[in-house]
Amino acid sequence: MQGKAAKGAVIGIMAATAIGLAAPISSASAESEWEHGCRGYWYTTSGHGYCSNATWVVERFQVTYDCNAQVDTQRRKTVRVGYSGKFDTNECRFKINGTDVSNTY
Repeated sequence: MQGKAAKGAVIGIMAATAIGLAAPISSASAESEWEHGCRGYWYTTSGHGYCSNATWVVERFQVTYDCNAQVDTQRRKTVRVGYSGKFDTNECRFKINGTDVSNTY
């Protein structure tokens, strides 16, 4: 009986290890500074522009998505004063290095 229990434990450990190796590691990051109430966030392969109470009457932002193995994407978006929430998203095929939100005045 102990032999079967030991085999079961070994198989369980091996299965957990295989799942751990196959599952991608997810990480979240954000720009360190807010640009007039907005900044960029990014995760493993996706990024987005986010505002927490945009501070100007009409803000026009440029959002740059720095993809690791493909051409970077840039977009210009306009948000109204007081806007909170996501205002743009982008998905990179393999990995994203960062998302930059800057004001275009």
